[in-house]
Amino acid sequence: MNKFWVVCKQVIHKNIKSPTYIALLLMPVILLAFLAGLAVIKTHTSETPKIAIIANNAEFRTALVNSKSNGDYTVSRSLTTAKSAEHALAHEKLDGYLTVTIQNKTISAVYKSRINGNTLDTTNLKNALNTLKMQQTAAQLGLSTKQLAQLFAPATFTTKSVSYTNGKAQAQKNNQQDINTVIAMVVTILIYVFMVSYASLIAQEVATEKGSRIMEILVSSVAPQVQFFGKIAGMFALILLQVIVTAICGVFGFKYLSTNVSFLDKLDLGQIQPTIIVILSLFFILGIMLYTILAAGLGALVSRADQVSQAVSPLTMIGLISYAASFIAMNSNTVLIKIGSYVPFFSQSIMPVRYAVGNATTFDAIISLIVLAVAIALTTWFTTNLYAKHVLDYSDRKIWKRLLRRS
Repeated sequence: MNKFWVVCKQVIHKNIKSPTYIALLLMPVILLAFLAGLAVIKTHTSETPKIAIIANNAEFRTALVNSKSNGDYTVSRSLTTAKSAEHALAHEKLDGYLTVTIQNKTISAVYKSRINGNTLDTTNLKNALNTLKMQQTAAQLGLSTKQLAQLFAPATFTTKSVSYTNGKAQAQKNNQQDINTVIAMVVTILIYVFMVSYASLIAQEVATEKGSRIMEILVSSVAPQVQFFGKIAGMFALILLQVIVTAICGVFGFKYLSTNVSFLDKLDLGQIQPTIIVILSLFFILGIMLYTILAAGLGALVSRADQVSQAVSPLTMIGLISYAASFIAMNSNTVLIKIGSYVPFFSQSIMPVRYAVGNATTFDAIISLIVLAVAIALTTWFTTNLYAKHVLDYSDRKIWKRLLRRS
């Protein structure tokens, strides 16, 4: 057991100082800083458009100027003529001006804006104009206050979200599926990044020691199986550290960016179900374990460190295919997607998305997790034997010929 911890600590101490791991560790921090910088730039560069309102009816103009803008624009009250508004627009003191013409009970409006000015969302301005038009028409028709209130009363419109399990409808909170989908896609992206990064890292770790002939000394004092599991444990410790850093960055990033990004602001984290967090976390852990364990065995097949990419590339390609399939699973539930969600090396990316969008039940996810866990057990047994047989193999035969001949 002491030798196990010696190998584990050696892997941690060696890699935690390496430029590759430091880059991986700082990646979420750099990404958060970049997104925060974009949010700050957006906040400081986007200004509220300043406009003027011109009308041939003073009473109508006053009502329109006093209408609520909801912060979409500010009105320059001192500009009351088209000439003064045009002069201000030409000298970039305005972003645009609205000209309202009332003639024969008909109201028409033209908004003139400056190309290099702040963009105005005219929706709120149009609504205010239409409201005043309806009020004016109602007054001309002699409608009472009660009739006017009935005229403007909006229709009642509510939405309900449901999911179906075995043909039975189950109520869900509104926007819950959107939140589940976002979380599933974030987890899927993290799974792919961690799988590719740490599969290469563990394979490089094994290959470097083997290429420098240090492995011969290690094997003489530590059993290959102890070495294997010590390296895996050390790599998992490094993964855990990055998960913690990524989670901290994610929490702080969401809190900060939710006030600047409208899409994030609409997500209510209170609607997240504990079940989906547990299931997605299990897929994250098991998926990374599967790829990392197999990559360690593939690292033992190479004779030199420069052969690592050749050995790991098939595994990386499988990870890329499963990652791409997860995006297809968002809008498709074909037979291939269903089968893929139960196949190890693919299920860790596909099943979380299927479960999040409601195309798979909790029972389906549990079955997929069990299959994945069994695959990890078998892969661990196979890879341990592979590592022990090939850790001192320095032959020049091609990697896959060596694998098929001796394993």
